[in-house]
Amino acid sequence: MVRRGRVMTVLAASAMLLLAAAGSAAGDPINVPWSPDDALDSEVSFESDGITYYGSFRAPVGDTRGIALVLPGSGPTDRNGNSGDLQVNSTAYVADELSRRGIASLRFDKLGAGETGLGGLDPNDLPGFDAQVDTAAHALAFLQQRTGVGPDRTTVIGHSEGALTALRLADADSAAFSHIGLLEPLAIRYLDLLSAQVNRNIDQAVAVGQFTEEQAASSRDRFAQAVADIRAGRTLSAEPDPIVDGLGLRANARFLREADATDPADLAAALPSTYSSFLTCSDKDLNVSCGQVENVRVALSHTDLHFAHFANSSHTLGELGPLPADPNTALAPLPLSSEFRDAFGAWVDGL
Repeated sequence: MVRRGRVMTVLAASAMLLLAAAGSAAGDPINVPWSPDDALDSEVSFESDGITYYGSFRAPVGDTRGIALVLPGSGPTDRNGNSGDLQVNSTAYVADELSRRGIASLRFDKLGAGETGLGGLDPNDLPGFDAQVDTAAHALAFLQQRTGVGPDRTTVIGHSEGALTALRLADADSAAFSHIGLLEPLAIRYLDLLSAQVNRNIDQAVAVGQFTEEQAASSRDRFAQAVADIRAGRTLSAEPDPIVDGLGLRANARFLREADATDPADLAAALPSTYSSFLTCSDKDLNVSCGQVENVRVALSHTDLHFAHFANSSHTLGELGPLPADPNTALAPLPLSSEFRDAFGAWVDGL
């Protein structure tokens, strides 16, 4: 997860779930935590670019109607959707819902997390986003080979950054599936979303007296310069800054440039019209707004689209209910959103 040193909580709140952590993956591997219902899990592993990835195959209750690859959000996130102190079990809950509806699933520990760890790689020279898409392709091939289920009954589900991975996977010649789930997705270009989050948090820091107007202007300028350098493939020229440095932009420049290269809406528009798609947004999502998701919703209109607009779900699919949408509640361990369970279950039952 992103660490920002002296930059206070109000600045750390939203981008911490977004930024991929090539640099922050250097920590010790995270122990795979409790899953909501792991009785039907089997430990599995597969290879991708010389690295062994470890995960869980979740068998369905009853007959197998189909299969699903479940991709978590950003950072060194484990198979259950957890990273460091953030224990939300988002992808494990998704696997539960799939299993109850006859869908077998695979979820795995990303690089830097869980049993996978760093895979023997240099923590200062980790693969970029393109390699993450390749890993998802190898995971999907492993799942299809293990189950013998073909593309017509195969689903790929991505949460947050994982949704961008799923869209890129659909655009790859090496992967074949027919259904896609985009859960609270990264819905605009990566660096545009990160910029929106950072600028919003700087405004909040000024409002509560953590930044002066002069400090805020300096951080905004330096962050904008860092984004321009990353997109141009240049070495970051910005002077040291708590936000630029705290977000790990220098260490993550390759990953960010590759992830930022395509607009999720363009990838969504390129999906075959035969696809069944599921898309969500929530009014209480602190990371991705429903206004941003609208671009993807329009782009998916040529598919068999099932769109769910929630009122009380957190970014990590937790049930906020009457709780306010603030970092302290949104990042707390929560039960799975009832809104999500109902809408997702209805879509899966129709596959």
